[in-house]
Parts: sequence; C-alpha cells; structure tokens
Amino acid sequence: MSSQKAVQLSLGAARSLSTGLARLQAASAQGMLVASQGAAQVSEKPVMMATQGPILGVTPSAIASGIRAQAAASPMSLHKQAVLPNSLVQERAMSVLAASKMVGAGCATIALAGVGAGLGVMFGSLINGAARNPNIAKQLVGYALLGFALTESIALFSLLVVFLILFA
Repeated sequence: MSSQKAVQLSLGAARSLSTGLARLQAASAQGMLVASQGAAQVSEKPVMMATQGPILGVTPSAIASGIRAQAAASPMSLHKQAVLPNSLVQERAMSVLAASKMVGAGCATIALAGVGAGLGVMFGSLINGAARNPNIAKQLVGYALLGFALTESIALFSLLVVFLILFA
C-alpha cells in the first residue's frame, strides 16, 4: 500500500472519528443519550457497553454513527442516491449505441487489410511468373484477373457489412 493511500485512509478515519465526536457532544448537550439495554432510557452521562470501555472517551456507537455518516456522504455512494431523468438515460443509451456501431464497423473493416495483402501477393506472383516464363504470360494474366475478382468480392462483402452496421 502506498503512503498516499495510507494517508488518505488515516485522514478518512480521523474525519469519521471527528464526526462521531461531534454527534456525541451534540447528543450529550441535549441529554439524549440512550441506553442499549432493554427499553430506551434517557441518561445524563454517556452510555458504555458492559464488555468494552470507551475508546478515547468515545462510545463505540458514536464512532459507528460517524463512520456511517462519512460513508453516506462519500462520492462512491452518490450513484445510489442520484436519480437520472428519463431523457438523460435515453441519451446515454443512444450514445452507447452509436459508439457500439462505430466499434463494430471498425472491426468489420479488418477484412479489407487481408484483401489488400492478398492482392499484393497475387500481382507480385503474376509479375514473377511472367518474368520466369514469358510464353504463358497471357494465361497467367487471365488467372490473375479471376483471382482479383474473387478477392475483391470479399472486400465488397466487408463494406456491405460495414454499411449495414452503420446505417441499418
């Protein structure tokens, strides 16, 4: 654990303790301390549990109430309390949908990289084959154009999927 986290934790504990002390002082000033045994009874002095003594002159219930108050006011618990209007929820859902469409379209275009590499290899092989055997160059060009058409059809299908994702 880093020293910054330890300092934050100790500051949070001190804040909770001071909140509990403030509540204890307010309760004792009003004479509203309640015993934890049996029915509720009003007492003039702080009530301590029978098995445990006070911690720094503070009862465990005062410390617990301070910790609860600190936890309720923390930024991590605000999402439970906040209620968003319906229009904002719909707007967020639409933005998530738009972002998901963009990610899906980007993933569908990965096939275009394979098509480009395939065409490069194919025409490189055509040039290599025609240079080695010039007698069959016309036949090799026919095969290369057939391969080009089939490979390019994969690119067209990929673009079709991209446009379906984006605009459908």
